[in-house]
Amino acid sequence: MDNLNRILMWLKTTPYEGVVLGRRDNFKWVTQFNENAVVTNAEVGIAFLIIQRNGKVEMIADSSDCPRMEEEQNALHADCVLVPWYETLEGFLAWYCHGKGYASDTAIPGTSCVQGELVNLRMMLNEAEAARYHEIGQECAHIVESVAMEARPGQTEKEVAALLKTRCVEKGISPDCVLVGSDERILNYRHPVPTDKKIENSLMVVLGGEKYGLNISMTRMVYFQEIPDQIQERMRKTQRIFAAMQNMMREGLSYKEYFEEVKNLYAQEGYPDEWKMHHQGGPTGYGCREFVVTPSTEGVIKEGQAYAWNPTIQGTKCEETTYLMEGKIDILTRTEQWPCTVISTKYGVFQVADILFDKK
Repeated sequence: MDNLNRILMWLKTTPYEGVVLGRRDNFKWVTQFNENAVVTNAEVGIAFLIIQRNGKVEMIADSSDCPRMEEEQNALHADCVLVPWYETLEGFLAWYCHGKGYASDTAIPGTSCVQGELVNLRMMLNEAEAARYHEIGQECAHIVESVAMEARPGQTEKEVAALLKTRCVEKGISPDCVLVGSDERILNYRHPVPTDKKIENSLMVVLGGEKYGLNISMTRMVYFQEIPDQIQERMRKTQRIFAAMQNMMREGLSYKEYFEEVKNLYAQEGYPDEWKMHHQGGPTGYGCREFVVTPSTEGVIKEGQAYAWNPTIQGTKCEETTYLMEGKIDILTRTEQWPCTVISTKYGVFQVADILFDKK
């Protein structure tokens, strides 16, 4: 089922006569590729879709963007409504939607905000989306791993980050989150935003990349000298936690039960409070994390959805993007070029990326 029909079916279960979509993530989701952004770090775009219960679709944009959006970004063949540039889209939409019984994803005055319901709809990936996700995962993995393998002591974190961003853009991937940390910064900070610091002995590279609206999250680590025993031990513990987090996923398992077991996994490895130092991830898709799972998160794990879990013990981290279907875990970011270890847990075995020892 395409995503427009998914929205139309959802509308039939609601009291709404239509829904207005202006968020960039929802625009990409329903159109499958189209982009309504000019400023790329904005959450809300420059064009809005109005999808009515009867199937009619309109696109609202101002005079700066309406012609281009109609000709180049109109996969749904929407009827385009031009708004003069000197009027605000928000004001026009509030007037245009008044009294029509619409919902929206941006809380337009006079509409009901249904972003949470839309997230639940879009998390279920169709076959085409799953195939695209695998493509994006492989592209991101090859970029991250090649950049990490090519990095050298003496380079700055910012230089590594710049190369990563460049290669992403060349492949049409938006590098929305790029973290590069080295040496003591890996130990001191869970989110090592790149600096001018020169790499000495170790490197962590993290990418949150988006293409076709779908998001990939992954982490790789490199040591240029012998890996300290303490780091090796912590990494093995993190790998065991990560392997269990993957293999214990099953249809219908509540997030509360899942997270309680995550806490137990940390305790079993001798780090009962380490889960408090960084979020553990959650379902992904058209959001970097559609939501971050916490001990109190409602809902259940479902097949047909993508997940990005990221356990961490100080100085180490495991992170991949995976897809759950028919009881199996597809690691979207796994390649043959990076070393990994098969980890056995009570939930099964799982291949987990290692720290690369790269003696330059």
